[in-house]
Amino acid sequence: MRRSRQLPRAAVAAALVAVALAGCVGIPSSGGVNSAPIAKENKFAFTPIVYGPKTDASREEILTDFMQAATSPEDNYNIARSFLTKSAAAKWVPTKSVLIRDGAATLTSASNNEIDYSALSSASVNEFGLYSEEQVQGPQQRRFTFAKVGGQWRINTLDDGTVLTRDNFQAVFSSYALYFFDPTYHFLIPDIRWFPARSNVPTRIVSALLTGQAGWLQQGATLTAFPQGTQLATVPVAVKSGVAIVDFSDEAGTANTLEKARMLVQLKSSLGLNTVSSVSMTVRGAPLVVGDQSIVGTTLTPSVNPLPLVRVKTRFGFAGSDGVSTLGKLGANVLTLDPKAVTLGRGGGSAAVLNAAGVSLVTDGSSTPVDKRSRLIPPTMDNSGFVWSVPARDGAAIRATGADGHVHSIATTIPAKSRIVSFQVSHDGARALAYYSTAAGPRLEVAAILRRNGVPTGLGDFVDLPTSGNEPIDATWQDDRTIATLSRSPNGDQLVTSYPIGGPSQELGRAAGGVRIVGGDTVDTLRVLTDTGNILQRRASGWQGTGLVASLLATQQ
Repeated sequence: MRRSRQLPRAAVAAALVAVALAGCVGIPSSGGVNSAPIAKENKFAFTPIVYGPKTDASREEILTDFMQAATSPEDNYNIARSFLTKSAAAKWVPTKSVLIRDGAATLTSASNNEIDYSALSSASVNEFGLYSEEQVQGPQQRRFTFAKVGGQWRINTLDDGTVLTRDNFQAVFSSYALYFFDPTYHFLIPDIRWFPARSNVPTRIVSALLTGQAGWLQQGATLTAFPQGTQLATVPVAVKSGVAIVDFSDEAGTANTLEKARMLVQLKSSLGLNTVSSVSMTVRGAPLVVGDQSIVGTTLTPSVNPLPLVRVKTRFGFAGSDGVSTLGKLGANVLTLDPKAVTLGRGGGSAAVLNAAGVSLVTDGSSTPVDKRSRLIPPTMDNSGFVWSVPARDGAAIRATGADGHVHSIATTIPAKSRIVSFQVSHDGARALAYYSTAAGPRLEVAAILRRNGVPTGLGDFVDLPTSGNEPIDATWQDDRTIATLSRSPNGDQLVTSYPIGGPSQELGRAAGGVRIVGGDTVDTLRVLTDTGNILQRRASGWQGTGLVASLLATQQ
């Protein structure tokens, strides 16, 4: 089942009078650039300068100033609440959602005491911090009613949530990674959420973590260590001298020794903030004793070699300052097949190779054909040694072949006969991306991999990323939470775009002649192979040649 990401659309009222809402200004409350090992935080805490209601302000002025005041989450949006009647201030839930508007908003008087607020939007954040974005902007409308309090206009009824310009959203909100386990408990899988940077972020993170992973990461694709029903017993989460004290309900106390250790690992990883150096767990105030955390044996997404993996003439290996280092017998076996594309397996002991005859699984001692279908795209591998292959002209015909040679057909909702250019498993082995064309246009999607007893059986609900209408060329995992695409614009330019899963996309510039893109751990390890064999790397001034010329640029699992 394809997961819908459509936002509700409402008709725009007739005869709208444009009212451009002024953007707020702000000052940093602290200086310097702080590093965060896991979660992303703003370079500084942004404090919008906002004001309460003006005396004798009109309804339109009250609404305009309220929208600006709602950019500040300080003291539970206390200044924004001053624009509301007492009953409205008590009922309004600003954290219910965020509508991110593009361009100016419009106000239209629906009656003496009502104003319709309309704006174009393509993105929103829900109450759990989940970001969604559409390819096309659509009109959004909210109605506000007003009443006089002591002779002054105040907002009497309004929808929950806030509306922010895109600039204000990026200034006030930050992205944070919640972490859940893959089914083997070997890796932690990020689930990106967005929260206001000055709204008790530790509490928001832990509450969202206990609520559970995003829908597309469910269905057994990722797991949590917290016993079902576990909640925060004490709110907010207190942080004292760098120690986050997380007090749980009684359910947390039912966890066994291993589960408690896993709970702490999830918390520490998700609370990787500048303000938190360690985590203490309690159950209704009583310490929750956790033993040796090393029994968990879990790590974040595994790293890959930052050097490009290439074929240069008769050598296949990692290209460094001293030339191309070979991969021994494995590299020799790969070269024997005259490869068109290669994915090196986790640990470097195997590889999936595409050549004129199809896809083969290559090891130090053997080369075994696994898929002889025609027009296959570059294969991918997962951490269990399965080789994934799919024909370019039928994106729905995905196969995963085990080391035992057994072929597993993968259930998916990718349309049959779609033209697919890239299908790639993430480094953690829990997710996959698909980049393909349909009659309705290009699609860029990500899904969790579903397994039964460790064997892949299908792909979960797809999340559509808001790709442009450019012609797809290739796609790759840029890091553990971001996909990078290589596409061709209508005027023939090859463009690179970065798509965080659960965040706004970013244009990374023109990579002239690009035919293949390969990622690593960060945007700095992205590389593009051109039609002339040059390897490009992104620099401050754009995509530049590295001086390396190769006939093949390989992917690392």
